[in-house]
Amino acid sequence: MIARALAVAALGLALAGGAHAEEPPAPGKVRVGLEKLRASGVTPAYAEAVEERICAALAELPRLEVVCPSDVAAAAVLAQRAAIFGECRSDDCMKKVEAMKAADRRVTGALERAEKGLVLSLQVTAPEGPGPRVTERVPEDLDALLAKVPAIVKKLFP
Repeated sequence: MIARALAVAALGLALAGGAHAEEPPAPGKVRVGLEKLRASGVTPAYAEAVEERICAALAELPRLEVVCPSDVAAAAVLAQRAAIFGECRSDDCMKKVEAMKAADRRVTGALERAEKGLVLSLQVTAPEGPGPRVTERVPEDLDALLAKVPAIVKKLFP
């Protein structure tokens, strides 16, 4: 999570004219973008907590560089503020936000309340097509669900 906070701070510097947000991932790393989790039958706060844990679990995998929905949202706010205060020209700031969202792989998912309980589904996609998919029934208790997320995420990137 600290690495993500630093990445968002670096983007803030990039938007202000410092480092470049378009830099590719480190050698040997795959850039993964987590899409906003679709949620049905759970509160937005519950879904957001699960989404953040998924993102953190992805970031814990050694060969991945992860861009989370909260990172992109924070970068968009920084870009808007930079544009308002004249720290960037035209649509340069938003182009940097778009470049930040670029990824080699995408992870999409849903957290849905089904007849038999809560179900978490995650799917990896790449330019060449769909990749691994995991669908699991998960505990209703948030702490128990969050504890189970890293094992689920590891199935996506064995």
